[in-house]
Amino acid sequence: MMIRNTAAAAAAFLTLAIAGQAAAQQLVTAKLEQPVAERTKLVAGGAVFWCEGAECIANAPTSRTFANATCKDLAGAFGAVTAFEGGRKSFDAERLSACNEAALAKTQVANR
Repeated sequence: MMIRNTAAAAAAFLTLAIAGQAAAQQLVTAKLEQPVAERTKLVAGGAVFWCEGAECIANAPTSRTFANATCKDLAGAFGAVTAFEGGRKSFDAERLSACNEAALAKTQVANR
């Protein structure tokens, strides 16, 4: 009886652990205004983003990945971001505008 209860408890724990891990590992994606020339890696927000064409994807984001600072890092590295999404959340126009200030600042410095 005790072995059966222990096995059931272990199975329940494992199920919850796997479900929690799957929920935490939803993709974070950024759409870029200008595509990158070649496949590029950038570490931002505690995750590795792989950028190809006009899209950057973090396959294993952390709790810090879907954040303003991460979007700004991407905009600073690759130019304006047109969409930034994580799971069922996405940046609205106001947050995207704030994010893209980093891209604008970088362009202005480069043009001096």
